[in-house]
Amino acid sequence: MGSTDPRKAFEDEFLQLGRENKNIVGVSCDSASGGGLGAFFREFPERSVEAGISEQNAIGISAAMSRQGLIPVMVVITPFITMRAYEQVRDDIGYMNANVKLVGSGGGLAYSTLGSTHQAVEDVALMRTIPNMTVLSPCDAYDVKEALRMAVKIKGPVYIRMPRQAREIISNERNLRLEKAEELKKGDDLAILATGPMVEEAQIAAEILKKYDIDAAVLGYMTVKPLDEDTIKAYAGKVKAFVTVEEHSVVNGFGTAVAQCLAAVKGAPPVFIMGIPEGAKNTGPYKELLEYYGLTGEKIAENIKRIAEELEI
Repeated sequence: MGSTDPRKAFEDEFLQLGRENKNIVGVSCDSASGGGLGAFFREFPERSVEAGISEQNAIGISAAMSRQGLIPVMVVITPFITMRAYEQVRDDIGYMNANVKLVGSGGGLAYSTLGSTHQAVEDVALMRTIPNMTVLSPCDAYDVKEALRMAVKIKGPVYIRMPRQAREIISNERNLRLEKAEELKKGDDLAILATGPMVEEAQIAAEILKKYDIDAAVLGYMTVKPLDEDTIKAYAGKVKAFVTVEEHSVVNGFGTAVAQCLAAVKGAPPVFIMGIPEGAKNTGPYKELLEYYGLTGEKIAENIKRIAEELEI
């Protein structure tokens, strides 16, 4: 099928949405070309805002425009929209339930060669705490398009964690629904719950685990908040363990949300959270960093095999 750049998919879809809805506005912080706003800015200069390297100010501008009935879509490199402007996101967008769509360009280790300042492994943890915020973590270019369309329809704040690296599209025949997990593979031994680019890696891991007679279900979670707890609880009665996988810190991310859900379920199986340890991150090629942190399909399978042996699955 070939790899597709998620930012190019975003650019094409955002331009199309702009043609369909005249209330949509693009907001950039010196990030239009790299974040996928370029085509929209060229076709709709009157609906394009370039705030410069001024993320906190841009949040205020976006919140104000939303009060006038516009739908601002702000695209910025992930750490700068979620960390540098966190207070403004909380106060001006979250508390006010503003109809603003925030797109973090390059979640996780995407900016791997620029070091910890540009890598974003705490963003989901932060955005989960924002009142009224929907958090979407797409896997590939197809997911990005779907997430953007979903976000524009939602009346309220949305954060999209957009991946940066081109990937094979899992499938164009998917059943992506807002606030609902996607069952990509059935399994009875354990369930792998994954979000973002780790959905593809989880599927690779599940195929490898077949060699060891480990039948792993794979559930894709594009919607991290609000979390589809019903599917998790349903699987709690079927499997012997849950494994969550995310390109994010193991602290207060997707895995924590799953664990919080299961904490109230009597007799729930254990949850094993796979992700990135807290602290400054290494610098290097993206795929090598995934390997280092155990987030490739092969490494995930190795770790799950050890878990299965310990639990005698």
